[in-house]
Amino acid sequence: MKEKTIYILCCLTGITLLSSCSTVVRMNINDLRKQNAGVSLFLPTQTPRESDTYKYIVSKPDTDTLTMTGNDGRKYYLMRGTMDSTGTANLSEPLNEVVITAKFKNIAERNGSVRMAFNIHVPSTMLNPQWQVRLTPKAVLYEDTVSLEVLLLTGKQYKERQMRGYELYNRFLAGIITDTSLLMHTGLLETFIQRNIPRIAALRNDTALVDTDSIRGLYGISLEEAREHFMKTLAIQRNNIKKSQTDEKYRRFVKDPVITYGFRLDTLIGDNTEDFRYTYHQALGTRPGLRQIDVCLTGGIYYQGEKLYSIPPSEPVTFYVSSFATMTEDIQRYVTKVIERRVELNTRAAINFMAGRSDIDTGYMDNHAELQYIQSIISGLLSSGEYLADSLIITASCSPEGSYRFNSQLARKRAESIAGFIDGKDFRLIERHIPENWERLYDLIRKDSTVNDLTGILDICAETSHDKREHLLSAHPEYPYIKEHLYPVLREVEFQFCLHRKDMVKDTIHTTEPDTVYSAGVQAIKDRDYSKAVRLLGSYRDINSALAFLAMDYNASAMNILEDLPVSGKRDYLLAVAHSRNGNEKKAVEYFLSAVNQERSLRFRGNLDPEISRLIGKYDICAENL
Repeated sequence: MKEKTIYILCCLTGITLLSSCSTVVRMNINDLRKQNAGVSLFLPTQTPRESDTYKYIVSKPDTDTLTMTGNDGRKYYLMRGTMDSTGTANLSEPLNEVVITAKFKNIAERNGSVRMAFNIHVPSTMLNPQWQVRLTPKAVLYEDTVSLEVLLLTGKQYKERQMRGYELYNRFLAGIITDTSLLMHTGLLETFIQRNIPRIAALRNDTALVDTDSIRGLYGISLEEAREHFMKTLAIQRNNIKKSQTDEKYRRFVKDPVITYGFRLDTLIGDNTEDFRYTYHQALGTRPGLRQIDVCLTGGIYYQGEKLYSIPPSEPVTFYVSSFATMTEDIQRYVTKVIERRVELNTRAAINFMAGRSDIDTGYMDNHAELQYIQSIISGLLSSGEYLADSLIITASCSPEGSYRFNSQLARKRAESIAGFIDGKDFRLIERHIPENWERLYDLIRKDSTVNDLTGILDICAETSHDKREHLLSAHPEYPYIKEHLYPVLREVEFQFCLHRKDMVKDTIHTTEPDTVYSAGVQAIKDRDYSKAVRLLGSYRDINSALAFLAMDYNASAMNILEDLPVSGKRDYLLAVAHSRNGNEKKAVEYFLSAVNQERSLRFRGNLDPEISRLIGKYDICAENL
């Protein structure tokens, strides 16, 4: 009785401690609410050069690895210390730099993206071993808000409580039996088989030939029935109940699941907590006309999975985007276009005739629709006002079945029959016919990948006698396919419209029109679609095409164009950028000074492009010296 009393007292003491912890946490949260505590965003004093690669500080993974099992059965591994979203262990070290109060910075757009860097400062009053701080940076581009990867500042006790839940859940899962042999009295089953079912025992090693489950022993009991008899029924029932409780147990034990994806950093917060600082690097794709990106920070403080405090949004930091797109020149180019007075328009129609017939049956197959199609073309040409019709040439042909003489007469009559359906009062109708359209057949056979004996069939088609040619082809194994799929195409009717432009006397005239290809290329630069701009402008070899190449980091191609252009401030500035990228600082500085001497405004532009601003700082190129 005494032991039981002590146990109950211990439990009550534990409950009192838990309640006390919760009370302290909520009191601390209330203090934050009174202070309206928040986090701060600042710009680093120095931003890495554009060519630098941003890296996290990586340490050797701790050997004390925590294993947890999610509700989906997958295992997750967490190492004590810092861990990023790729599973790499990291150290979070305070930044040894002066925090500045500047709230804006110029960043350069390159190849359709920008890279930002900003400092996150969390005061120690917002850090506690018992809770978790979740911070979400948000970038505002025009009307859209893009949420970046979350930062997690997880208290040591908070993490231990999470892992305790996974430990309890894993212990429950370990109690579920997965080996079915453990759910059967295997010893008793083997004894029963040996004593009562000798035939089954003898045949067990030859199951490929005999279905031992269906063989009955001395007492008329099969092996399958014996298995069912020796199953541990109660154990199976208990095991099935456990299986059905996996979701319920997961929710009960893992009340606050560990975030395993979509975060940038998860660092543990201990008892002796200082202010937390972190430099956040992020690349973003730009958009047409994008000049400004505002970044702010939001988040919350969580205790046992419950959000206790919403961190007010921080004051934003602003990044002003500089881009080569702003240096495009609105040049209007023109192209010379040759306009012919006479125009031809060709089309085909699948007008079908019954075998050996030349009269048109409008209700046969698709004849009605095909004739309407031809008539619509004629009506469209006559009503456009741009063209006048001179003539319409109707050419009918036949497939090679039958004699060449008969097909010649048949094709001629079919052309006449089609002409009778067309109103030719506004133009002249010309009827032509091809008895057997072998040239079209050659072309169809060559392009048809289904034909296997291409050489043999083309050799047959080389026979000079039309009738003998058809006879030899009909004996070929692939003739049924050719007759069914290619011959019908030979019976199509070709229509050739001969037109001339209204009110045009000369046979040809030359006119200039805006070069739409060039205009589209310039617009592609403004839209930051540089690959398209290079494709459209590459052959023009002017300042805009050089800009497109430079924006794609094709520096050699850009320099090749720029060096052939007349000297100008913009031309020399772009050459300075290209030489700076290629490591020729002497040339880069010379071209930059030349550019500024020609266009004073370019000295301010130099501070926006990292290729030039780096040189300004390195060689102390002051504005007074320019």
